[in-house]
Amino acid sequence: MKNNKYLVVSIVVALALSVYALIVVLSGGADGQNGRNGLNGKGAIPGPEVYETMIFRGSSLDGGITTSTTTVDATIVLDASHLRREVSYISMNIGVNATVTTMASTSAPLVDLLPGQSFQVYFYNASTTAGSTATFAGGTGVDLQEDEGATVIVNGLEVARLTFLKKLDSDVIFWVETGQVGD
Repeated sequence: MKNNKYLVVSIVVALALSVYALIVVLSGGADGQNGRNGLNGKGAIPGPEVYETMIFRGSSLDGGITTSTTTVDATIVLDASHLRREVSYISMNIGVNATVTTMASTSAPLVDLLPGQSFQVYFYNASTTAGSTATFAGGTGVDLQEDEGATVIVNGLEVARLTFLKKLDSDVIFWVETGQVGD
């Protein structure tokens, strides 16, 4: 009989703890639905698409995949072998002045963007000759943009940030932000 009392008490305690755990889980955690101080403090990312603002309390690191090539062509098309959403850095050693044109807005990866989505890549002209320039141009359906007073020409040893932004139609804004050698 004494063993039955312990069994009943153990079952009641186990049920009480299970109910408490269920309440905590269903309420969004011990800190409530929005975590500590009204912020979601759960720390987990549910998948590749996040629809809420992310707060980083440390640093973050972007990129890591690069492409590089050497060319003496006067016209170059940035196709999917160079320009992909996972590529963050393109290094191109340009032997002569070249026009670098993006693919059309109907080609991957540009066609895969939804309106309002963007991605960016850094382009480095690895030529040691300052006169070996890369002049950017937009392909069909790609609207070339530059900062006011800036240029879409990247000299040797200089870098540009290329941003691709999908418009509400099928067109893509191609924004070129150039830098220049500082030393």
